[in-house]
Amino acid sequence: MKLDDTAASRIRDRVLDIVDLAATFVLAVECALTAVQADFDLFGILVLSFVGSVGGAVLRDLLLGEHPPAPFRDWRYAALALAATCLVVLASLVLGEVGSFTPPLLVDVFEGGGLALAAVAGTRKCLDYRLNSASVVIIATVNGCGGGMLRDVLVARVPKVLHEDFYATAAIAGAALIVILVRRFQLRQDVAGAVGALVIFALRAAALLGAWRLPHLH
Repeated sequence: MKLDDTAASRIRDRVLDIVDLAATFVLAVECALTAVQADFDLFGILVLSFVGSVGGAVLRDLLLGEHPPAPFRDWRYAALALAATCLVVLASLVLGEVGSFTPPLLVDVFEGGGLALAAVAGTRKCLDYRLNSASVVIIATVNGCGGGMLRDVLVARVPKVLHEDFYATAAIAGAALIVILVRRFQLRQDVAGAVGALVIFALRAAALLGAWRLPHLH
């Protein structure tokens, strides 16, 4: 039996919410760990966790003309950031200072999962808005990398997107692949999104493990 347009739209919205919230939680945990490693206090950990986890979604919605952005309309985004902060703080109390023995590579790989989920969420939402393909890829990349840029600014370091090769590049590749699969090959968005997420994560993980770099001037 074929779903009507309203039912199909509700399903798409539910899947988008799940992916967006999953990205928020994963990025919030990564940002909380980063804050612990930077020796932030409890309030600082919470602020960095929230800003870093929803920053990309806020920028995405502003570019799409949604006011206020979803993270400010839906309490679950803030709740997930708080839950991630509590999880990291609890781990610190039980296991000791988690920031001191958490390998930086593990944090980066964890962030790669958040990057993949966030970029896929941005791609899906832009496809629902029926934007042109270039705009979809651009906004999806902003969705994936925006929170990380804000996080890096708050911890006073150069944003990874400006010097870490295959960070934004991975998001661009995955978002472009999803657009091609959906618009050229008529693949369902959820299937294309899963493929795109795997590609983004695989590229980011391979870049971290293999130290892949694009050419630098010196």
